[in-house]
Amino acid sequence: MSTTYIGKIGRLPKSTRDELGRRIEDGEPGKGLVKWLNGLPRVQEILKEQFGGREITEQNLSEWKQGGHPDWLRREEARLLVAGVTEQHNELEAEADGMEISDRYGSILAAELIRMAKTLLEKETDTEKRWQRFREVHRELSQLRRDDHRADQTMLKRARWERETEREDEEDVERMKREAKHRLRSMCISELMKGNMAGVFGGGEYGKHMAEMLHRIEFDLPLDDLVASKSSGKTHANGIKPDQTESNPIQSNPTNFNDDHPPNPEPAAPA
Repeated sequence: MSTTYIGKIGRLPKSTRDELGRRIEDGEPGKGLVKWLNGLPRVQEILKEQFGGREITEQNLSEWKQGGHPDWLRREEARLLVAGVTEQHNELEAEADGMEISDRYGSILAAELIRMAKTLLEKETDTEKRWQRFREVHRELSQLRRDDHRADQTMLKRARWERETEREDEEDVERMKREAKHRLRSMCISELMKGNMAGVFGGGEYGKHMAEMLHRIEFDLPLDDLVASKSSGKTHANGIKPDQTESNPIQSNPTNFNDDHPPNPEPAAPA
């Protein structure tokens, strides 16, 4: 993690600090560097905004060389190292022409093994020693062939996996297309059925409102405007505004009853 500096040079843009680092490494004198920095328009803006317009001094540059520049130099070396490794890797892959480098080197080792085996067998004249040497060569060659077979199996598995992955990707694309088409067809049919659905809710503006709400719920469309308009007290299809007490139509009897004595019956009307 890099250190955050609060001095004048530490507040400069990264591009300016990078250029300063390169110039320091090239051995430019301090006076020239200070003059160059103070002459940059962006540096002048930062000095005016954050340091009251006070220019960068040689003392500021000296302090930067003691703290900020070594940090910059370490990061620059790490960046160049990574860039070099990446470039070398790309060059090797280009030379390998799609093959693993270990596979190409394995071919070289196989050819060298055969050459050395032939040389060793030609030097042995004793039958027993020649047989022993032959067995050693055969063991090494068998191991090499087993390694080749495992490499071939790995390549086949990788090719099979790539084909399966490609097939699954194609199936996912086709499935998404089918789902999109099905959704569009369903939305079109739903639009046609809004009239019938509005009739189920009594027609009028209220019926249209409820039909539209069901349509949006079905297809996960925004409901904010519909909910807001419904909660504002929209009238029903018969033109009567919903009663605020409609949710509790059963009212309690105001007559107080005694739990121990039933209420007195009402007197009969005279004949």
